Amino acid sequence: MEELARSIYEGLLRHTSLHYLKTMTNSKYIQDFCKLLQCNTISNGGDFATFHKVLREVFPLVHARLQKVDLSLVAGERDYTNVLLFKWEGANHDKPLVLMAHQDVVPVDEAHWDYPPFDATVVDDKVYARGAIDCKNTLFCTMMAVEELLANGELPPQDVYLSYSPNEEISGTGTQIVRDYFVSSGITPFLVVDEGGALMKADGEFIKKDLLMVGATEKGYADVKFIAKGDGGHASKPPYNTPIARIAKFVNYCENHHVFKPRCTKIARQMLYKMGDAFPFGLKLVSKTIGLTGGLVASIASGKLAGRKGAMIFKTTMAFTTTGGGKVSNAIPDEAYVTANIRFLQGDTSEKCFAKLTKLASKFDLEMQVIKFREASPVVDVNGEGYKLFESVAKQVYPQAVIAPFLMFAGTDCRHLQPIAKHAIRCTPILMTFSQLDAMHGNNENLTYTALDKCIEFFKNLIQANK
Repeated sequence: MEELARSIYEGLLRHTSLHYLKTMTNSKYIQDFCKLLQCNTISNGGDFATFHKVLREVFPLVHARLQKVDLSLVAGERDYTNVLLFKWEGANHDKPLVLMAHQDVVPVDEAHWDYPPFDATVVDDKVYARGAIDCKNTLFCTMMAVEELLANGELPPQDVYLSYSPNEEISGTGTQIVRDYFVSSGITPFLVVDEGGALMKADGEFIKKDLLMVGATEKGYADVKFIAKGDGGHASKPPYNTPIARIAKFVNYCENHHVFKPRCTKIARQMLYKMGDAFPFGLKLVSKTIGLTGGLVASIASGKLAGRKGAMIFKTTMAFTTTGGGKVSNAIPDEAYVTANIRFLQGDTSEKCFAKLTKLASKFDLEMQVIKFREASPVVDVNGEGYKLFESVAKQVYPQAVIAPFLMFAGTDCRHLQPIAKHAIRCTPILMTFSQLDAMHGNNENLTYTALDKCIEFFKNLIQANK
């Protein structure tokens, strides 16, 4: 019986959150971080009340000494219940700093995880949990930075706001409510910092030095539906060019042609030039001459031989994501459709892209319907005061790292505050590997938890350096 009991206990240590008790001494933050990760905050249906209770327990000084801003007057019909906005009044008020993150996480398919996604299982130096990277790490590090500064009796040089939306993953209105509060209060943020790029660990092959990717802009977004209509009928006597056939031809054409022309934008040149300092000689030579070879590089990197991964940097992309049509196997549908997700490159407006797609769709006798869209965000001035402040603090905390501006391919809540802010940056300066980055929104999302220490140090230094 003793052996059976021991076996069960060791199994629990391996596969539940109890396991972190064996290794928590490696970082003073891991126990508290796990408490946040153990809360299920999936965008729709998550337990945000419990999460907020945990936040009060882990960050008592933040909740006791900072003002929790009342957003009811600006929310209107929008639900502001779980939106968190804290104000830490500083010695001065002319350069407010806004530190952002989101509370919610994407859904999980537990069957494909090695560990329960809300147990916060620690194995070796990693904690496995949904939200470990996206983006409770950012929320934890920003709140802990303020908590520790409060414990030391520090007063920030400028006002500091902590803004945490509960619905970023579903493009909710949480940060829009915060924006409306700032506008109605006459507050112009000097610098907004949200999730985005990260400190990518050198892999020794393609990346010779740690590389901090500082998000200076993000691509636009659209969901578009293409519809084919025709006469249905019995599958035993099929006509040519049925709705499904026309959809198939259209998809095949788009997959094998540049619907949107590859271009090397200014931000792409700035990014690749800086990244060259982390590359091996051959890639460095390409990066450092990108001003001359940008067009050629964009064309090659967006082609099939490059696996099209370069297309994210150099072109507006279109990926087909959902489809529908027939209901039974022996009947031809009179209507079929496919939807596409589009990410606009800077300089490619929705108007121009939609006009091109409408014309192309008509060649296949398809109708086009725009479901939703937003334009690409403005590009942050990498020579501006806000970017330089962020960069200088990063150099202090991570002197070994190469720092480069970054064109973000995904979306963030930062876009809602950027129009009212002087400077807006998308970056959580925390060390991670490329495999950890790939697990974002996927299975076995994990973070090397000792990286929390330096990230918290960064945000403490940023708060103190914003004078």
